[in-house]
Amino acid sequence: MKCFQLKFIFTYLILVACNNLFAQDFHKRQALSVEELIYKQDPNRAKTIFNKGHYLVIENLRRGNRTRFYEGDMFRFRTKDNFLFENDIYAIKDSSIIITSLNEVTNRYEYVEIKLDEIKRIYKHPKRKIHINLYTFAPVGYLFIEWAAWNVPPLSNKKLPIAIGLSLAQPIIGIISNQFRSRRITENYRLRIFQSL
Repeated sequence: MKCFQLKFIFTYLILVACNNLFAQDFHKRQALSVEELIYKQDPNRAKTIFNKGHYLVIENLRRGNRTRFYEGDMFRFRTKDNFLFENDIYAIKDSSIIITSLNEVTNRYEYVEIKLDEIKRIYKHPKRKIHINLYTFAPVGYLFIEWAAWNVPPLSNKKLPIAIGLSLAQPIIGIISNQFRSRRITENYRLRIFQSL
């Protein structure tokens, strides 16, 4: 019992010594500025407050939410001429945006100015690739493990429909997420430019 108490006291003293050694005194800590606190809590709101200039807003009027884009943000959209852009915003003007786009003929990046009324569709995330690999067929592989361990043939196993369903679920979910990644610009889903005051 005394040995246990000595170990406990010794461990406690080591922890206290390490805490005092590496801890910083409370009164010596540097206080964060208001700007740093707002950037830490809500970076999107902080950019609106502190970055003076224009920013792009996608409004969903049915849900009542907004998504803001600033210079340097990645913006994915399709124009009425059926050109797909997936580039950083270089500059935002009163009624247009300027993006950097790769010209495949000259193999150089160029600045392209696009008016807001030319944009027909917005994409929320890049197109996900459909991966079919060994992990896709892992549920079916489990049936073979049961066959080797408990001599249950895979074709007569009651879990076969579930295993096939789980194997098909991954590619199907990828295809469905690619179908619903875009929003068409309408009167309920609109694109506007605002200016920070």
